[in-house]
Formats: sequence, structure tokens, C-alpha cells
Amino acid sequence: HTQQSLDTDALSDLVSHIGTARRIVILAEGPAQPAAYNLVHFLEQGNLPVYIARSGLAGLARTVHTATDQDLLIALDVADEAPYIAAALKEAQSKGITTAIIAGSPALPSTRSADIILTAHASPDIGIPIIAMEAIIFVLAKALRWRYQNRFAGAEQAIAKLSAKFQR
Repeated sequence: HTQQSLDTDALSDLVSHIGTARRIVILAEGPAQPAAYNLVHFLEQGNLPVYIARSGLAGLARTVHTATDQDLLIALDVADEAPYIAAALKEAQSKGITTAIIAGSPALPSTRSADIILTAHASPDIGIPIIAMEAIIFVLAKALRWRYQNRFAGAEQAIAKLSAKFQR
């Protein structure tokens, strides 16, 4: 039986930055993209200003170029599938932008390039870090719902109402 722990101080720090950011920008490539879409879904439910960067090098460069020090960049990295994620985080930091990483392993280069680091334990099987990242996102979503209850109140009902209205 192994127990995996999450850095609760880093989690709390990320929750605080999410609450004060002008815009939350999600960076993800390859196998991290499904987790990124789940994160966007959770953030949208709290009426948080979220944007997901277009995939590819040019999309990533454009996103970092247009970001300001009032934004928060959150990168998701499963297995160093996109080595330029670390470079993008470093560039964002040089512009005074707060950066965070949700990573599949603490050994990934991207974890050395972010201000706030949430990682799963290393595993040679890519499926395990993907599942662990989803678990981290789930815990983050729960923490956000607890910390910013007023932002999330009624969001699901409002979305359901709009969905029904669109079907008429």
C-alpha cells in the first residue's frame, strides 16, 4: 500500500492565484489535453476567466506574448511530450507572470520552470500520471468550490437552463 500526497500549500497558493487572476491561461499539449479541458470545464462553472491556448508552438508563443502580469498561466504536462512548455513557463516568468504546473512527475523539466508546482509521483506507465493529474484537477476543483462558493452557486442550474433554451 502506497500513499501519495499532494502539496496542500501549493494547492492553496494556486487556488488564491486563480481567484485573483485577470485571466487564467491553460497550456497543454498531447496527452495532457483531455485533463486541460476538464480543468477549463471546472473553472468555467465558477465563472472564472479561463482561456486555453491553441496547441502547437505558434499558439503557445502567441499566448505567452499576449499574457500580462495580471494573468495566471497553468501548464499541464504528463510526460514531457512538449519540451517547449518549460521554455514557455520561463518566458512567462521573465515577464512577471505567475506560473503553475500540474505535472505527471516531479522530474519533468516543466516543474523546474513554474512558481507553483502540483505533481503526481513518477511512474513509467503513462496511464498512471494521466489519472493522477485528473485526480489533482478534481481536488483543485473541490478546493475552488469551497473557497469561492458564491462564484459557483447556481452555475450548473444556469447552464442547464441555457442548454434547455438552446434546444427550443
